[in-house]
Amino acid sequence: MASGLFRDRRGVAAVEFALLSTFIFVPLIIGLVEILTLFRSEAKLATMAADTAEMVSIEAQSTTNNVTNVLATSTAATSLQDVCHGAVLGLQPLPATGMTLDIAGVTMESGPNGTTGKNVNSAAVTYDVWEQDFTVSGTTCTPSGASGIGASAAEAYATSSPPSLTGTPGTSGLIEYPCDNAIVVQASMVYPGMIGLVLPSRPTLTQVSGTRWRYASPSGEIECTACSLSTVQSPQLCNTTNTGNN
Repeated sequence: MASGLFRDRRGVAAVEFALLSTFIFVPLIIGLVEILTLFRSEAKLATMAADTAEMVSIEAQSTTNNVTNVLATSTAATSLQDVCHGAVLGLQPLPATGMTLDIAGVTMESGPNGTTGKNVNSAAVTYDVWEQDFTVSGTTCTPSGASGIGASAAEAYATSSPPSLTGTPGTSGLIEYPCDNAIVVQASMVYPGMIGLVLPSRPTLTQVSGTRWRYASPSGEIECTACSLSTVQSPQLCNTTNTGNN
């Protein structure tokens, strides 16, 4: 009877399939999870960059002589560092450690027609740019002193259509008239996926977003003189004749 049991081949195919499917479906499932996590990370990072630009654009700042000065680093609710802290919390549950967050502002300054006309593709147009960069450890944002975006790229993003860090400045975009302002944010992080299982290394994800300064007006100027990058000349007065630039 025992010998008959050993000779019974019924169900062998099912057992073999179960053994082989482990090597087929497990990597497939892991790969699917990896891809979904990668897309989710990209989406979360893009949302965080957009939210950061939005938060900076609506921060109520003190204005003196038509000049609004943004605080670079402090624990105050109106500082760029505090905005960075809020943005990092919004990234959860993804780990933010090692992420870099670059926040820049662009103001279209002088033009041949003052503030009365559109100065597209004019050689006389100049831009004031500031930038403050942060590195993240846990939920803490620390000023890095770097300029991850850079003045030229920030200008390109704010004044090209569609907005791009490598676009042609002055063709359109977020700002087109003297004294208009824009906020540009770049966020980068190492993909926190399952290293080595599907992807051989952790790729770096980067997202860029921008928006107009909510308090922009024909006589407004936004500065961050304490930022790690600040091309603005202080004091700046962006007025109706645009003659207040010093």
